[in-house]
Amino acid sequence: MFDRRIVVCVGLICGSFVNFGIAEDWPMWRGTRGDGISLAENVPLKWSATENIAWKTPVPGVGRSSPIVLGDHVYLTTGDPADETRCVLAFDRTTGQLLWNVSVHRGPGGQMHRFNTTASSTPAADEKRVYAAFADDQGLRVAALDHTGKIVWNVTPGNFFSNHGFAASPVLYGPGVIVNGHQDGNAFVVMLDRATGKEVWRYTPAVSLRSFSTPLVIEHDGQDQLILTGSTQTVALNPLTGEKTWFAAGPSEKFVCTPSVGHGMVFSFGGSDAKRAMAVRLGGHGDVTESHIVWRNDKAMPYVPSPLLVGDFLHIVNDAGIYTCLDPVSGKILQTGRKFGPVYSSPVSAAGRIYFFEDSGRCTVIESSAEFNILAINEIGEEMVTTPAPTNRGFFVRTDRHLMNLQTLEH
Repeated sequence: MFDRRIVVCVGLICGSFVNFGIAEDWPMWRGTRGDGISLAENVPLKWSATENIAWKTPVPGVGRSSPIVLGDHVYLTTGDPADETRCVLAFDRTTGQLLWNVSVHRGPGGQMHRFNTTASSTPAADEKRVYAAFADDQGLRVAALDHTGKIVWNVTPGNFFSNHGFAASPVLYGPGVIVNGHQDGNAFVVMLDRATGKEVWRYTPAVSLRSFSTPLVIEHDGQDQLILTGSTQTVALNPLTGEKTWFAAGPSEKFVCTPSVGHGMVFSFGGSDAKRAMAVRLGGHGDVTESHIVWRNDKAMPYVPSPLLVGDFLHIVNDAGIYTCLDPVSGKILQTGRKFGPVYSSPVSAAGRIYFFEDSGRCTVIESSAEFNILAINEIGEEMVTTPAPTNRGFFVRTDRHLMNLQTLEH
């Protein structure tokens, strides 16, 4: 069967005009292609709180951003409630040593959900810079640092207000970095020039309403598209201009999940006021609500954890920990009812396996099939609400206290 993930990979890498380093790096939210799938094969199957941990380093401050990996560095963001700073951190990939911790902004956290933090947006990195987005009670802040920790630019693309805070992660494309500013105030999505921070384009959503979904860049019929979910709509933009190509109403009002794309469709998941999903066929123009929605589902769908499309299986775990596997083409439920504990982390795929982390730190590893074949259940011993970064040189996990590198170690 033709695998759309290959097209997504080519479209994103070619469209980005950047060398992300070795193929198994994980340079932004959900990896190189933004799909949660790693090409790495040398990833651990089993570990514990004391076994197969190459290193464990304390992380200062508080944050729910996920680790990214580029070259010899692992990057995180964090916030300090005591002095209201927002910081970008760099760790040595091999040893776990904290190389630098740079404050890029200071300001009140503002109103936010009780499970949110001032550093919940995952950074992104290219061969020259690291990009991080934060918000305070006044505005959205985006900063770029070089790989030594020097601040290259620091800008405020607009005011920001949300009852739940901020969490969307920056996405790299072409000459710019794209940031989703859906909010309860004057919502916007903006591309900033990577080198200068100057605005390249701005998109104004139809409705100003908070949503935290990170966009996804894909290629369809020779054209790149930015798939954006939020403020009651699923939308495709031209990523070079910000112009809207098509849109479909729903599946809900507010979004946290990143959409998945494959089999010629966008799989969109909205979590509030109701948790619903829908599949939208690519190739439309204008309002495609009546013409291009292929299927809908509102049973045990997620709000926070992003679903994972691997080949012919759409793996879903909702916030309560209920697992569902869908046939992405038809929307048919292939497996459901399997129960984990509460889940905020998004599943990832590596070495043909699917990794599900619960908030408790327990990780269930299964085959990518409709059979729910459990390969391992691992306990890390610490709370884990972020998404891991699997690479051939380490499986990087941020818990509530540490950054860890999980590896299969010889004894």
